[in-house]
Amino acid sequence: MPPYHHDLNRPSKSMTPNRCAFRHGSVCQRLNSRPLAIALRRRTPRRLAIPAKINRSKSRDPCKITDERSPHSKAPSRNLRWPCQGRLRIVALMTSAPDQQITRKLAAILAADVVGYSRLMGEDETATLSALRTLRAEVFGPVFAKHNGQVVKSMGDGWLIEFASAVEAVNAAMQVQDQLRGHATIALRMGIHIGDVTRSDGDLYGDGINIAARLEALAPQGGVLISDAVHASLDGTLSPSFTATGTQTLKNIARPVVTWARVPDADPAQGGRTAPHTRSNFPTLCVTPTANSDPRAELGDIADALTADLASYFGSINWLSTSVSASDNPEAYSLRPTLRARGDRLRLETRLHAPNGDTIWTHKSNSSLDEAFDWQDSVIVEIADHSIGMILEAETTRIMAIPDDALSAEQCMLMGIMVWRDFSLESFVRSAALHDRAITAKPDLADAYAEGLIVLMAGRTMTSNPRLDPFLAKIPEWVEASRPMAAGNAMLTLAIAIATYVQDQRVIPVKEAVAQSLRLAPFDARVLSFCGWANLWSGQTEDAFDCFRKSLEFGRLGPFYVASVGGVANASVQLGRDQDALDFVEKGLALSDSYPTYFGVKCAALAHLGRLDEARDVLQHYLTFEPNRTLKLWKSINNYGGSEGGKRYFEGLRLAGLPEE
Repeated sequence: MPPYHHDLNRPSKSMTPNRCAFRHGSVCQRLNSRPLAIALRRRTPRRLAIPAKINRSKSRDPCKITDERSPHSKAPSRNLRWPCQGRLRIVALMTSAPDQQITRKLAAILAADVVGYSRLMGEDETATLSALRTLRAEVFGPVFAKHNGQVVKSMGDGWLIEFASAVEAVNAAMQVQDQLRGHATIALRMGIHIGDVTRSDGDLYGDGINIAARLEALAPQGGVLISDAVHASLDGTLSPSFTATGTQTLKNIARPVVTWARVPDADPAQGGRTAPHTRSNFPTLCVTPTANSDPRAELGDIADALTADLASYFGSINWLSTSVSASDNPEAYSLRPTLRARGDRLRLETRLHAPNGDTIWTHKSNSSLDEAFDWQDSVIVEIADHSIGMILEAETTRIMAIPDDALSAEQCMLMGIMVWRDFSLESFVRSAALHDRAITAKPDLADAYAEGLIVLMAGRTMTSNPRLDPFLAKIPEWVEASRPMAAGNAMLTLAIAIATYVQDQRVIPVKEAVAQSLRLAPFDARVLSFCGWANLWSGQTEDAFDCFRKSLEFGRLGPFYVASVGGVANASVQLGRDQDALDFVEKGLALSDSYPTYFGVKCAALAHLGRLDEARDVLQHYLTFEPNRTLKLWKSINNYGGSEGGKRYFEGLRLAGLPEE
C-alpha cells in the first residue's frame, strides 16, 4: 500500500483538523469529523503508513519532521507522535506526490500589512474596502508591475510580493509608502528579506517569507524594515534612506537578524525625514489608470505597468506636478490611456486633455502580446515625449502672454528652468537672471534659491562668461538667506552644500548633504542628477555614477536629462570606461550639440583609447566654447576633489593637446 502523505502548500500557525487532508492515491479523505480527529491525536492508525516522525525537541521549528527509521529498514516507521497539544497541526510536506513541482530559489520577499485593518472595517467597512480597491488600482498594481513584483499571496489586509532582486523590492516599497504619505484612511507596514523560498503548486514558503513577515510586524507605521542581507544589496542612492535599528530576535527564527528602517515622516527639528517640498502655481497633470476591460491577467499586468511607467516618466519633470487618479481635476491637464485587445492584438489609445477639457493631442499604437514588453518601452517614451512637448508649449505660450512686469515669482522660476534645458552657455545667463527675479519678487521662495544656486554652480565650472559674474557675486547672500528654509527641501540642502564646498573644499559636509537629499527625495530625477554632480565634483566617482544612472532611469524626459547624460559620461571616463563614455556622449549629442561637457568627455575618452587625431579635432571644437580654457584654469575651478578619476580625466585632455597653462 502506498504511504499516506501530507499535501499542504504552506506552514500554518493554527490548522484545525477539518482544514487538513491525507491523500491515498487519487482519493482525498477530509478529516472533518471530531471522533477521527481525536483518534489521530491519541494514536497512529495501524493501517496508516507514515515514513517520518514529527519531533519538536531539537529544532527552531516546533513541528520539524524527522525520520527515525533504521537506514537499513525498508518498512516505514509506525512510531508517530502527534505534537498536537489539544489540536492537530500539520505544517510541512511529509512526502511529495509524483506530479508535484517543487522548486527552490533565492528571492526578495516584501510583506505588507494594513495598519489597524480590523478597526477600520469596524468603523466604516464600505469606505475601507473602497480605499483599498482604489489603492490597488492606482498605487499597488502599477508600482509592483513596474518593478517586476509578483503577488504570491493576497489576504485582504496584507500581501506577500516576490521580487527578483532586493533593489527592486526596496524601490517598490519606498515608492508605495511615499505615495501613501498623508492618506486619509490607509497606512501600511512593510518588511523585506532576501532568502531561500520553495515554490510548490503555485505557493511559496520558507525562511524568506517567514522573516519578511516578522519584519513587517516590527516595522513602524508608514515605514519599511529590512534585513541586513537586503541592506547590503543596496547602492549609494538607496542605502542613505535607512537607519540601523540594531539586532532583532524574531519569533521561531533561530538566528537574530540585524535590521535597518526607513522611518515615516518626522518633524525636521527632530532630525527626521520630511515630505518633499511642494510648489504652487505650477502646471498639474493627472494620469488616469490605464483602462482595460479584458479579463485576462496578462492584460491587467500590462495595463498596470503602463500606468506605472507613465507616472514615473511624468513624475520626473520638476516643473510639472503629476498624480495618478481616476477622478477629474478641473485645474489639471489629464492623460487618459485605454488598452484594448482582440485575441493577441493590442491597441493603446491615449488622449491628452487641457484643463478646460479640450482634447489637445491623441495617439494610437498597435502591438501584439508576443511583443508587449518591447512595445511598452517604446510607446511610453513616445507618449511622454509628445505630451510633455504639448504641455510645455501650452504653458510657455500662456506665460509669454503675461506682461513681463506681471509675472509671478513662480512663473519666473518656471521660465528659468525652461530656458536652461539645452545647457548652452547663453542659457546659464538667462536662467540665472530669471531666478534672481523670482527671489527678488518672493524672498521666501525656497525653490528659487535652490534652482538659482544650482545653475550658478554648474555655470562656474563650464564658462567664464563675464555676464554671469554679477549673479556669481550673489551666491554668499543667497546661501545665508536660504539656510533657514533648507530643512525638508532636498534640492536646497544640496545646493547650499555644493556652494559651501566651492569655498572650503570640505568633502564630508557634501557627503552628508547628498545622503540627506537622497533620504528626502530618492526618486526625484533632478535631485539624483545633482547628487551625482556633487559626488563627482567632490571626488566620489562611483557614487556619482550610481546617482546619474538612476537619474536617467527616472528622468528620461526631464529638463535635466541632458546634464545627467553628461554626468554619467564624465564619470565613465574617470572610471576607465571610455567606450561607454563615448556611447553616452552620442546619445547626449542627439539632444543638445551646445553642451560643452559632451565635447570635453569625448575628447578625453578618445585620447585614452589611442584615437589621438579624433581627440584633437574634438578638442578644437570644445575650445570654440571656451577658447581660454587650460588645464591649470580647469583645475583651479574644479579638480574633482583631487580624485584618481579626476586625474585620469585631465590626463586624457592633456593627451589630446589641452595646454597646461
